[in-house]
Amino acid sequence: MMLKPPQRAGIYCRLSYAPDGSLEKVERQEADCRALAERLGWQISEAHIFPDNSRSAWQRNRSRPQWDRMLRCVDNREIDGLLVYHGDRLIRQPYDLEKLIGISDSRGMRIASPSGTRDLDSPDDRFILRIEAAQACRESDNTSRRVRRALTSRRERGLTQNGGRRAFGFGVQIGTRTKVDRDGNEVQVPRYDMTQHVPEEARILADAADRLLAGQGQSGVIRWMNTFCTTTEGNPWTEKSLRNLLLSPRVVGLIEHEGELYEAAWDGILPRETWESVRLYYRASAEASPYAGRERRYLLSGVGGAQCCFCGGYVRAKPTGGRNRKTARIYHCHTCRKVGRSVEHVDAYVSGQAVALLNDPRFVAELTATAEDPGLAQEIAALEQRRAAVRRQLEDLANNPDVDAALAFTALASFDTKIRAARDQLASSATHRLLGRMAGITPAQWEATPVDVRSATVRALYGVVLLPTTLRGPGFDTDAVRVVRARTDRPTGAGKQGA
Repeated sequence: MMLKPPQRAGIYCRLSYAPDGSLEKVERQEADCRALAERLGWQISEAHIFPDNSRSAWQRNRSRPQWDRMLRCVDNREIDGLLVYHGDRLIRQPYDLEKLIGISDSRGMRIASPSGTRDLDSPDDRFILRIEAAQACRESDNTSRRVRRALTSRRERGLTQNGGRRAFGFGVQIGTRTKVDRDGNEVQVPRYDMTQHVPEEARILADAADRLLAGQGQSGVIRWMNTFCTTTEGNPWTEKSLRNLLLSPRVVGLIEHEGELYEAAWDGILPRETWESVRLYYRASAEASPYAGRERRYLLSGVGGAQCCFCGGYVRAKPTGGRNRKTARIYHCHTCRKVGRSVEHVDAYVSGQAVALLNDPRFVAELTATAEDPGLAQEIAALEQRRAAVRRQLEDLANNPDVDAALAFTALASFDTKIRAARDQLASSATHRLLGRMAGITPAQWEATPVDVRSATVRALYGVVLLPTTLRGPGFDTDAVRVVRARTDRPTGAGKQGA
């Protein structure tokens, strides 16, 4: 019996990997399907072209928008035929085939490709399609297994996967390789040894981390870096590019895989202690303020600065109003609007308290006596490795019958507690490092220091609370500024403290 050619056939095209967003191969598939439709006498419905670019059919949890739209069209009887370049472009999992069969049941749907035409209403054709789907699934599983084994082998040798952009600070050119560009032309591109440092870039990266931990704002560090270099792609540095670079395990000689850290085949640019401090800096910054990285202009404004004595809100700087509104500013509580104090006078007073404390011999002596533990980062790394080993045992209990699951879960919780405590201690060490650099500073040096570094130092030393003044006439009411120690477990010394 001769089947009637479909009158409203759709075309499904899929390119499984297109990192540059290129549609060239998808368009080529569509052209071949149109030629096939012309030979078979099928009528193409121009409203039912389904291109899924860079979509995986092997991963069941991967969204395929055009595949979903195609199924809806089949269910609504909008099309009665489907053209596809090859069966594996349409389905690579038996689950997908069964879903398509279930929707198109008793609808007379036909599928055509250069390898042959199938009728989903035919039991024989369904049988053949199920065999082809099982073969495609097996081939995908084999490919995935080979890729995972190759990546595991490279990871065991401390290497990452091949390809990708050159990381800043790494990559000494060792030759060239041939690459085909988007126009199909062969071009020569550099080959890099990614285990070697680029000395100048490594120095800039280390200085950037030191500046950030010393209290300079992220925006200030970015402006400084842009005066010396660009990213490896030639673009200016941004908050995102700097953050991703400093938080990358690569910069400390580590590789991250599925949330676990492994030793790499190259030496790190940053010490592990510095990297852990940078991670804590970004984590604390994200939790404290949604405006992390904004350039700071005033010593005590914004989150972490001076607080209102009435509502506890952080004050902001604003013009005073009147004839001096262009130059004079006050710290003002925008929440309850009950407190306003001169920016110039409050900054001068708090700065004097900070410089006095940083030069107090008792404070400097106690700061020196409580030096940070240099082995803290190594301790965190060792705890993380032991925790990872316990997790692997739990994930593979069937092959480890001697492992007590209850004890393993208890050990896992213990590791989490110890790591959390060590990270808290490291956070305190980062503050300790900042105060150690600022100890002994002179008033002139203080004023020459960037305002974001001074602000970070004040936050590490004091909590500042502004009160309404009762003083009338000229002068500055120091009793209306309460300066209290920010942490009682840090070294104490001279400097006025409020009740």
